[in-house]
Amino acid sequence: MITDKHFRDWESHAFGYGYGTGEVFIIPELKLFFETTEAEGNYNHRTLEQKLGGISTWLLINILCHADMLEYGTSPRYGWLTDKGKFLKEYLKTKSVEELLNVLTYDENDAFSICTPDYCNCKEKCNNPLFTGKEK
Repeated sequence: MITDKHFRDWESHAFGYGYGTGEVFIIPELKLFFETTEAEGNYNHRTLEQKLGGISTWLLINILCHADMLEYGTSPRYGWLTDKGKFLKEYLKTKSVEELLNVLTYDENDAFSICTPDYCNCKEKCNNPLFTGKEK
């Protein structure tokens, strides 16, 4: 199960340069991207371009491919969600844009426990499914 901390750490790693300003633009587009994928996780670039516009579609496809959220065969124009992408899609379904933005607001106690795919501040081994691709 994806927790708010998992999402917060993943978002910081994938889109970490919003600094409290960019998230209000990024998060609604990210949520819409995942809402536009089919139930099985497939996507078609044309459908995404119609919903999000070309710039948002292609920036998100690039970022999400780098984050191992998307896979494709011979062209990223038509692809599908990886297990990590499916985990993120399910998590995003449970939250409104406003709730997601609230999740991304750090408190002082959380600021020193940020994890990335390469570094973990957890007391135990990091088990963020958005990084590992596996749920506990």
